[in-house]
Amino acid sequence: MDHQGEKQTAQLRPEMYCEEEIDLRDLLLVLWRYRKMILGIFLAAVVVSAAVSFMLPPVYQVKAVISLGNISGNTGQPTTVISPAVAKEMLQSGDLFREAVVSAGLDLSDPLIRSYKEGLKAEPVKDTNLIQITMETRDPAKGREILDKMVAIFARKGGEGFNKQRELTESELKRVKADLTDVEKNIKSTKDALTALAGTAGELTAELQRARLLDALSRFQDQRERLLDKKLSLEQSLSSIQGIEVIEKPAVPTAPVRPRKKLNIAVAGVLGLMVGVFAAFTLDYFRRNPLNSSETCA
Repeated sequence: MDHQGEKQTAQLRPEMYCEEEIDLRDLLLVLWRYRKMILGIFLAAVVVSAAVSFMLPPVYQVKAVISLGNISGNTGQPTTVISPAVAKEMLQSGDLFREAVVSAGLDLSDPLIRSYKEGLKAEPVKDTNLIQITMETRDPAKGREILDKMVAIFARKGGEGFNKQRELTESELKRVKADLTDVEKNIKSTKDALTALAGTAGELTAELQRARLLDALSRFQDQRERLLDKKLSLEQSLSSIQGIEVIEKPAVPTAPVRPRKKLNIAVAGVLGLMVGVFAAFTLDYFRRNPLNSSETCA
């Protein structure tokens, strides 16, 4: 009786559930069966990508690098003539771009010229006083001319702060030198007075006068030391001041940065291959499992 029960259970088991096993051979057969479709989708993606890439107008990138210079700050430490944040805003401003376009003698109403403003970027170089300016353009010659004018205008406007700081430092140095000259004269006259009192040793009045002269001489010498230190500091500061300088001038690029034809075609080919494989397995699944079928797997 138990044997009959096990037999009945074995007969009912296929109706209760079904198992599907994935065979690598079956997968390869699916790919081979739909190879023409997969190849067609792949080639179509490559051809469309190549056509679009070659139809798109080339975009060039013009680049320039500027040193923001340095001056002595309030703490005595060198600081840039213009802060990187301010320089970035100035270089990306519409006013500077328009002034450069007009200075270059180009038509500001030209939509193509105006589009260059959208491709304009200014980014500080990390841990330096440099700032890099890039502009994307379809006409590399015009792009170079516009960027060259922008750099020149920026250097002129930014140089105003540099010139002002230099004039202040030179004025202060001139004043210190004048004070140092006066102190030297006072020291000389004090020493002359002491020499004149050398023959009046022992007189009370002369001794008092000599004491006052020695005290004045000591103060004058201390003052001279302070002025000499300040003079040296100002001279070092003046020699270390550097104005805005163009490190890399804009040049006409020879190769476009966009479109990247090879990269676009390669990506399109990979995507086309993936879509083809996915479509092949999808079609094979519905071929083996029709939507209107009510049969169960055995």
